[in-house]
Amino acid sequence: MSGKRKLSFDIIRTVAVFMVVLGHAAIFMVSYVDPEIQDAAFHVRNLFNGLGRAATPMFMMLSGALFLDEGRDFDTRRFYRKSLLDMLRLLVFWGIFYAICSAVLTPLIQGGAVDMSLFWDCLLLKNEQYPHLWYMCTLVVVYLAIPVLRLYVKAENRRYILGVIMISTVAQFLTQTAEVFTVGKHYSIIGFVDKFCPEYFTGYVPYLLIGWYLTAFPPQGKVRITLIGAGAAAVAIIVLGVPLWIRDIPDIWNYISDMNTLPAMVYGVGLFTLISSLAGERETRSKALLTLSRTAFGVYILHMFFLRIILWVMPFAAFHEQHPLLYVIALFVLDYALSLGTALLMSKVRGVRALVRG
Repeated sequence: MSGKRKLSFDIIRTVAVFMVVLGHAAIFMVSYVDPEIQDAAFHVRNLFNGLGRAATPMFMMLSGALFLDEGRDFDTRRFYRKSLLDMLRLLVFWGIFYAICSAVLTPLIQGGAVDMSLFWDCLLLKNEQYPHLWYMCTLVVVYLAIPVLRLYVKAENRRYILGVIMISTVAQFLTQTAEVFTVGKHYSIIGFVDKFCPEYFTGYVPYLLIGWYLTAFPPQGKVRITLIGAGAAAVAIIVLGVPLWIRDIPDIWNYISDMNTLPAMVYGVGLFTLISSLAGERETRSKALLTLSRTAFGVYILHMFFLRIILWVMPFAAFHEQHPLLYVIALFVLDYALSLGTALLMSKVRGVRALVRG
């Protein structure tokens, strides 16, 4: 099986990176969300941002499906030496790269002065001009947990794993949702739940377990239809929730925009299930899809660099604010094409290719 690639995994990875680029194009199109002015730009931004919410859940589920697979050869020392250290090296390199972009290149291009305090703020992730680096930080911790998870994530422990997933859904996702919709009340849901210290059942580990479970025990029949239907309902709530509730629930934008919430989780599970069921156990035979999948990390890590350049050269106000849909599509196409082309070029250069192969 080592030389074979599952079609579903390559589709999921490609779709997820599409979502990331499109979502960031929409978010950075305009830098504000004004509940009192729900114009075309507001709705376009909200639509594409919402459609991209399943990206991180699917990436995490895919990591769980791959790294927790019992049939996959796994050596802890090799994993830590290769996967973990490689991710740390990539984080350091790209962290320095984007800190230089923020503190040195951007000010010089705009006629300003180099700002070393900004350099350190960006390097320590205190400044979010290039916010996509957070995912690599999360992966470092996730990779630390993988060998431990493999000790008990096994087919014979299926019911226990499902139990952990269910507890996580209550402890993290349902609790967070209840807190958002009861804001301003005389009690705090999270304040109460935190008394029980549910940290062992929260974070991104539940996504790893869900990815393994959906792959090891693919849902069938009514269960599969229910998960896909719930995912469709979740994305509808994500897209419609902001314009409906933003005036009454100030924190709804942050909640909807997060990737570690109940709607994002359900949306991710539904889409992961849909793609997996359509692809089945087939292998990837399309060279185009294989290329897109293999360059997913390169596109991911480069797209914010090119997005900033495009926004500087072609700002929203100069394009024409009456056509936000065309603007977002133009941003996405240009950003993805530049990122993909650069990742392909870098992947052909020895000594450089490792920078775009996460």
